[in-house]
Amino acid sequence: MKNHYSAFAALFLFVLPALPADKPQLVVDRGLPQVNLNNTSGDSRANVRWSGDGNGFVGDDFTIGAPGETWVIDAIRTWAVPQITTTSTKHLGDLYQDVRLYFGMAGNALTPVVSGLLSEGSDQPDNAAIRITDATAAGAIPYDDFGKDLRVYEIQFSHLNRVVQGGVKYGFGVFGMGRPIPNNQDGKVHPWFNLASNAQLSANQQDGADGVLLLFDGGGKSEGTFDSSGKQWNKSSDMNVQVFAHRLTQ
Repeated sequence: MKNHYSAFAALFLFVLPALPADKPQLVVDRGLPQVNLNNTSGDSRANVRWSGDGNGFVGDDFTIGAPGETWVIDAIRTWAVPQITTTSTKHLGDLYQDVRLYFGMAGNALTPVVSGLLSEGSDQPDNAAIRITDATAAGAIPYDDFGKDLRVYEIQFSHLNRVVQGGVKYGFGVFGMGRPIPNNQDGKVHPWFNLASNAQLSANQQDGADGVLLLFDGGGKSEGTFDSSGKQWNKSSDMNVQVFAHRLTQ
């Protein structure tokens, strides 16, 4: 896939004016599953990670509020599962050059609305609006990758200030450009993996889950949709995400 940035312009994706507003609240809750984790759950396993093809990434969509309402997205939280074991001393910066949040109206190309560079030996990007937490170290159950326990990282993008319309579907995706894999003759880079789950088996709130993921190239251009059921997994899945926003007063 080509690694380029697609031009994108859409109504309501602009900087927030100084208007009265409610306090931020959790408006889309599609968090991590609480049960049916890993291979010990057999066919009932709920958690899965997905990576894009080549330099692309896997995304999803969500809807806030009702038609006629105007909302401001303050923060978006997702989770990633890189190829770092619970016993490894490696950091995200050892595997990836940066991390980015892509956003836009569903069905269109997405653009990176916030990004940060990662340095080797560090888990934190150079942008204070991005906070990365090792959720496994904080008590989250490691991700089982064919018997290998991998760390789960929580990534929160704050101060987004994105004005959106209620009842309208918006697409998003998180992607980090991988560093070259050492001693790889094909010049491959470390792939970025976003965490997803099957809504029916997650045993918690899964707002807007429809079993359909979105595919994008490295520049945010849409490459269609993906239903994991019967293809690379035995069930459908949705990207885990939590969205915090406030409604503009009318």
